[in-house]
Amino acid sequence: MPFVIDIDPVAFSLLGIPIRWYGLTLAVAVAVAFWLAQREGRRHGIAPDLIGDGAVWVGVAALIGGRALYVVQNELATLADHPAHVFMAWTGGLSFYGGLIGAVVALVVFARRRRISLLPALDIVAPAAAIGQAIGHLGCLIGGDSSGIPTDLPWAVIYRNPGAMAPLNLPLHPTQAYEAILLAALFVGLWFGRRRLAGIGDGVLASGYLLGLAVIRFGLFFLRDEPAVFLGLKTAQWFGLGIAAFAVALFIVARRQARPVQPRSIQLEVSRP
Repeated sequence: MPFVIDIDPVAFSLLGIPIRWYGLTLAVAVAVAFWLAQREGRRHGIAPDLIGDGAVWVGVAALIGGRALYVVQNELATLADHPAHVFMAWTGGLSFYGGLIGAVVALVVFARRRRISLLPALDIVAPAAAIGQAIGHLGCLIGGDSSGIPTDLPWAVIYRNPGAMAPLNLPLHPTQAYEAILLAALFVGLWFGRRRLAGIGDGVLASGYLLGLAVIRFGLFFLRDEPAVFLGLKTAQWFGLGIAAFAVALFIVARRQARPVQPRSIQLEVSRP
């Protein structure tokens, strides 16, 4: 029997400002990710205040990138009528890949400015990003954002609240729950395997996160009601292929940098008299 979700996306109002479940889960996700990043940073010998500064850079860039790409993809036609809506990220509407790209660019720039080695910095962030994204998708599930296509499976979800972003009164694939579960599983694998992966080389952990993320989202978008753009694939799936290619390239770079330099052997030929 399908699960019915009849929850108002607005959890409560504060001084007349609606506070949505999406925003609350996003805040929890950021807090958990920040705590894990600080813990990993200390293990790598990075001061907590430096992690804090980096978190501000990454968080702001992820928000800007996620909102910008979402607006370009979904709201560009109505932007002239409602220009202020571009800043209202707390109402829902962030592009996952836009946020990811913004976060990576910000981390690269921050690492260069603070003279931090980039590959270990990526490894510190990777598990934190995975669990943060898993938690954030619970807010999407409550509000009906990023819902799936109709299904007759017994674990389908039906939205009844008029404020939900999903189609009402239809049994849908709970793709938000699928993604939250798979990202949580990815986090578990990264977290408990981080020391072994670090032994292979700096950056291997981050490449595993990016590759796992790309595979998860590529598969799940077959269950999302979005139009194909090229060769039967959707925009997010093409982004996923690009992220997967970047992950493979990152793995190759990490392995090459971790490979010990072999001293050249010098052969002395003794000529016979």
